[in-house]
Amino acid sequence: MNLKELALQLSAITVIANAAKETKDRLRREFADALDAVGADSVKANLDGEEIAKVSLVTPKASPEVINEHAFTEWVRANYESEIVQSVRESFRKKILDDLKNVNGDAIHLDTGEVLDFIAFNSRDSYISTRFTETGRELITDAFRAGTLSPSDVIAHELIAAA
Repeated sequence: MNLKELALQLSAITVIANAAKETKDRLRREFADALDAVGADSVKANLDGEEIAKVSLVTPKASPEVINEHAFTEWVRANYESEIVQSVRESFRKKILDDLKNVNGDAIHLDTGEVLDFIAFNSRDSYISTRFTETGRELITDAFRAGTLSPSDVIAHELIAAA
């Protein structure tokens, strides 16, 4: 391929990649809405009667975050003085955060039972996850090759909108 042909191919694949991303985002929104409408959290994807993937709404659990560094350091000093250098070691900070329990938004330290009001749990947005079966990707690729499934049909809406 010469330089002009490579430039054309790169331009074309850029349009396709952008349309594919927009399609994926749209389909994820529609899928999340459809799951919500029926009260489900996952659906198996089938191609020609064979399961190829499981698409799920993943809701990550809230993770603890220190919101008052001074209070956290003083608490560690009172309960684990050997862990204080000039600040709390990152590895121990992670251990403490990993050992917390979220009780109605309160950070409860499992060893002491204390509510650590200098730590808050941040919730993260749910997201859609597609987990292919061992042969799922291959089956889709085979369907593309055989013409029974068309990439252009999948992203047609976004390709038309991009025009």
